[in-house]
Amino acid sequence: MRVLQLGKFFPPVRGGIETATQALADGLCARGVEVDVLVAHTGWCTQRARATGGYGIVRAGSAGQLLSTSMAPRLPLELAAQAGRYDVVHVHMPDPLAAVAVWWARPRGHVVLHWHSDVVRQRLAMALYGPLQRWLLARADAVIATSEPYAEASEALRPWRHKVHVIPLGIADPRPRLESARVAAFRSAHAGRRLVAALGRMTHYKGFDVLVDAAAALPADTRVLIAGAGEGLQALRARVDTLGLQDRVRLLGPLDDGDVPALLEAAELFCLPSTGRAEAFGLAMLEAMAMGRAVVCSSIPGSGVPWVSRDGETGLCVPPRDAAALAGALRRLLQDPALAARMGQAGRARFETTFQAAAMVDATLALYRSLAASR
Repeated sequence: MRVLQLGKFFPPVRGGIETATQALADGLCARGVEVDVLVAHTGWCTQRARATGGYGIVRAGSAGQLLSTSMAPRLPLELAAQAGRYDVVHVHMPDPLAAVAVWWARPRGHVVLHWHSDVVRQRLAMALYGPLQRWLLARADAVIATSEPYAEASEALRPWRHKVHVIPLGIADPRPRLESARVAAFRSAHAGRRLVAALGRMTHYKGFDVLVDAAAALPADTRVLIAGAGEGLQALRARVDTLGLQDRVRLLGPLDDGDVPALLEAAELFCLPSTGRAEAFGLAMLEAMAMGRAVVCSSIPGSGVPWVSRDGETGLCVPPRDAAALAGALRRLLQDPALAARMGQAGRARFETTFQAAAMVDATLALYRSLAASR
């Protein structure tokens, strides 16, 4: 079987979709599937490489982004030139450029859409993109949704529920990457403080501004560490300065793969304060749960977030954009370490049974094989 993973970007570009794409490529390749990856590049020149797992990666040259869409004219041409080679073209959505590429190339093999999120805020883009999205959904042989709640709430998927398959995202266990020296470095840098960790791309729906506001109401010995980069970093830094919270909140910038488990190990709690359905799943929560940390998250209606981390079991859920409620949930767990530990253990158990990368890869491969058998 030959499979193409078609998406927006690929690591070292960081993001939940990129992490899932890499996990699928690595896992499928390890199971004997012939895999290639086709994505947009962050620069003008097309780049061809081979991953350590053995699969090929083509990053099509891009002139930048418009309305969050890569302007990479080589990508549809690359797909058209190679589409006939693949039994499955696995398209990671939302990505208008990938949709254009499929429309242009008309692959003869099966098309599987991985529905990471609806297009939530881009109304102008949807006016142009809507007909193409509907064509792609009609063309697709199967659609993968990352959680049942998101699939049920998605208006775009409603006419196509008969072809929707729920396969939760999964990650590799981060514990083998844990280095005691890095954990010690975090604890030393914030000695005497109880740490609340948060991480993600600095963008509008992540709600880090709400977490900054909540930090003012946390105990004085608590420090919030927010890791990540993106277009909202400068505004968030200005908010911290304006509120005079430089000692309560530290913005760490992007972390490498080894520092993420170390930060989570050093912290007492993890917080995902996202505010809307653009946060469809909350992959960062899986890393925290795998490290045995209780999670405080937002109960976003129609999102998979409160399904991933269950209120009262693996952590606490609060209404979105409610800084007072967020602070209250964090204080409750900081003041009751035994409760936080029990929830962290439950999170680890839920990770082991539901959210491992191997389970996601196996379920995806089973879907491919079922499509092949039906043909």
